[in-house]
Amino acid sequence: MIIGDLCDEYAVLVSQNKAPAYGYDNTNVPYGLVVDDDGTLIRVRPLGDFSGKKPVNIIPVPARFPRSSGIVANFLCDNVTYLLGCDTKGNAKRAAQAFQACSELHRRILDGVKDRAASAVCAFFSKAPQWQTAQRLMGDEAWKSSVTMNFALEYDDGGRTIFIGELPSIREAWDAYYGRVDDADESALVSSLVSGERIVSEKVHPKIKGVAGAQSSGASLISFNAPAFCSHGAEQNENAPMSKREAYEYTTALNTLLADRDRVQRIGGDTVVSWANCGDNAYRDVWDQYMGQSGGLSEKVVVDATRALAQGKPYDYEGIHLSPDEQFHILALSPNAARLSVRFYLTDTFGAFARNIDRHYRDTAIRRPVYDSTTSLPTWRLLNQTIRTQSKTAKVSPQMAGAVMKAILEDTPYPMTLINAVERRINAEHDISPDKAAIIKAYYLRATTNAQFKEVLRMDINEESDYLPYVLGRMFSIYEQIQLAAIPGINTTIKDKYFTSASATPARIFPILGDLAAKHMRKTWKSEGLKVKLDKALGELTGRVGDRYPSRLSLEERGAFQLGYYFEKQKRFDKANKNNNEQEENND
Repeated sequence: MIIGDLCDEYAVLVSQNKAPAYGYDNTNVPYGLVVDDDGTLIRVRPLGDFSGKKPVNIIPVPARFPRSSGIVANFLCDNVTYLLGCDTKGNAKRAAQAFQACSELHRRILDGVKDRAASAVCAFFSKAPQWQTAQRLMGDEAWKSSVTMNFALEYDDGGRTIFIGELPSIREAWDAYYGRVDDADESALVSSLVSGERIVSEKVHPKIKGVAGAQSSGASLISFNAPAFCSHGAEQNENAPMSKREAYEYTTALNTLLADRDRVQRIGGDTVVSWANCGDNAYRDVWDQYMGQSGGLSEKVVVDATRALAQGKPYDYEGIHLSPDEQFHILALSPNAARLSVRFYLTDTFGAFARNIDRHYRDTAIRRPVYDSTTSLPTWRLLNQTIRTQSKTAKVSPQMAGAVMKAILEDTPYPMTLINAVERRINAEHDISPDKAAIIKAYYLRATTNAQFKEVLRMDINEESDYLPYVLGRMFSIYEQIQLAAIPGINTTIKDKYFTSASATPARIFPILGDLAAKHMRKTWKSEGLKVKLDKALGELTGRVGDRYPSRLSLEERGAFQLGYYFEKQKRFDKANKNNNEQEENND
């Protein structure tokens, strides 16, 4: 269960000091409002790093309350509308209401707290809003840029300035307020979906931030906002009951994971986060490398680790310890207006994921040109083969990207949308790149039941195969080589004009190609040795085909045709062949 696993991850993050304790949020607070004993604002203090475009000062503050269109105040840290009653949107009445709500919240929490700082806060809110004082202290330019940012209440006791939330008495008051449970009779208690215990269900959960494409103010992972989504009289998130603490824990864990931008992947339009039960970042480093993102480990370490883990063996190297039995979680989130959709959630041992990824890399391994040093095809590059990369507006289908990723991680057949998209690009480009050939090979390795086709789904050419579509693809490559040798420097080849139609309707196109090849053979070539060699290769392939040109090839047969063409084309770039050709030319 996603929520339960995130709650478990929260406990790990807290133990590593990577997430705030229950009731607190790590929030960017660039300014402190310093008040004295009588509640007068005496200073506005810049906090943190102001060297970038936006100031950064991430500190733990009392948890933010979910805020949509209504007035909801926060404790000790908020914007100028709530803390200073400043009208920033041309609505003075709403600003006054926000300041009043903030004042009432602080009085309610601090009631009975015997502390000079608590008295100073109450005195601060008993005065008229002091936004003009803050503007004067900051200066017009700094004030104008800060009105959307967070301010924290600080206290000057005459000797030092501190964030009021750090004081033990204030923390105790806040913890008691935030952890309270409203009185409810037994009939109002429900079973938690997370723990199974009887709880008072939290109606509104904190927002999730950091998902690409979602609202910058945050979006909901669990949300019910219309009667059609509700049942049995339950309101809002009572339809997915969990306690206030459970809602806080899963949202805080997810927000903490998403905030670590170096360890968040983008697949299509989805945002993907991952974590290991033990909390060791080495697992995420290896996972980042799988996704084609630098994870801080060398390629050799990742390859060696994958091989060991795929065989069920632990991996140890220079302080890195990876266990194949460690539980690992992968969550893909898709933006959907004010909500988030779960594209997929996978949980398994890290060894199982390593084994499936290793299988994917072996399936996509293919003979490549000498200049192409690719050892494993990253997922992002695989997906880019489905779009026109020169276009600035072309985007990978998020649905297809999620389905491809899920197929890789679960070792299941790739989605048909992948091969359809690749075929569209091949038809448009009239060529097969090494990456596209790798996709065709990998797709049909998992999809075809044709024994003859399986014989040619290998890393390099199968010269013994008589599978007709494959042989026709090889023949097309020979026809192209004949044309290029007979007419050096030709701008438009038979590949540009006939490749798509030849792979779809061979009976209509191959007689034309045969006639063209005969004309090209009658020309005088620079290398007669090459002419003899190509004529012999064409004769051998033609003998296998005979007069059996199919009227039409299926999608699967076109894949075999394209692989035959690709492998035959790569064959002519063999170093040995190059040396032979040079020797033949020298002998002519």
